[in-house]
Amino acid sequence: MRATGRRTLQQREHARGAAVVTALLIVALATTVVAGLFVRENVTVRSVENRLALSQTHWIERAALDWAKVILRADARGGVVDHLGEPWAVPVAETRLDETVTAGAKISDTSRAATLFGQIIDAQSRLNLTSLVQGGKPVDEQLMAFRRLLGLVGLPESLADAVQARVRRSQPSIVDGKPLPAVELPLMRLADLMAIPGFDAAAIEALAPFAIVLPAPTMVNVNTAPAEVLAAVIQGLDLAGARRFVAQRERTFFRTLGDASGLLEGSPVLSPAMVSVGSGYFIVRGVVRFDRVEAATETLLARNTDRVEIVWQQRY
Repeated sequence: MRATGRRTLQQREHARGAAVVTALLIVALATTVVAGLFVRENVTVRSVENRLALSQTHWIERAALDWAKVILRADARGGVVDHLGEPWAVPVAETRLDETVTAGAKISDTSRAATLFGQIIDAQSRLNLTSLVQGGKPVDEQLMAFRRLLGLVGLPESLADAVQARVRRSQPSIVDGKPLPAVELPLMRLADLMAIPGFDAAAIEALAPFAIVLPAPTMVNVNTAPAEVLAAVIQGLDLAGARRFVAQRERTFFRTLGDASGLLEGSPVLSPAMVSVGSGYFIVRGVVRFDRVEAATETLLARNTDRVEIVWQQRY
């Protein structure tokens, strides 16, 4: 009887121990499930918050572009001369935006306020590669300027011929009096040069501050172009002379090419086919930060009389 009682007591203790272990396992499983649900809910909430913030940044970008269009239209009404002393050329430092800009949207009590940084750059301060071919025919003067620019930035001048050939293939041409369609898509951005042998990421980076691809042939604006571009497009002007010209230009601007020529060493005759004092294309760069989202954009605007239109936009 005593042995039977001891076995019964042991069985009861084993049963209680098993019950405790089972209860602990259930609690652990329930805790894991609940924790997983909380994590999933947190991820979902974060995803919704990020989408809301991204949506708000897009609205801010649109507002910033509308502001840039207004500035450029107002500038056009003031005359055909464009220079770095005008309102459009003043960059907007990183600025905290009022809540009314985001329509009162607030992700959480700890959300970072929306901020905006932006600037407008004269696209015609750079050498336009589209100008290498005009009316389906190569332009020797533009080709020589591009060769000089390549040499100034440390790239092989022979690349200019390959680029001109590529631009020519992207434009309709006339052979024996018969119109022929383009055989390649046009270049859209400088990065498209990567498809041409001899160009790599380093070459594009070296060329980017001084060259651009615009939808139509253009002249270089002597009021805004850097020294390297001026030395390339003005025959007989070396880089040192171009830098002295740019230093003097900081105190003035030019209403005519004659005025600019008078300040250049040797007073060279400036070709109206190569340079001008006004511009029709501008790049708007902006960075918007709202909560955890940061969006950077670059937009090319074309200004024609009193109209300003978007040519393309790229987000980073």
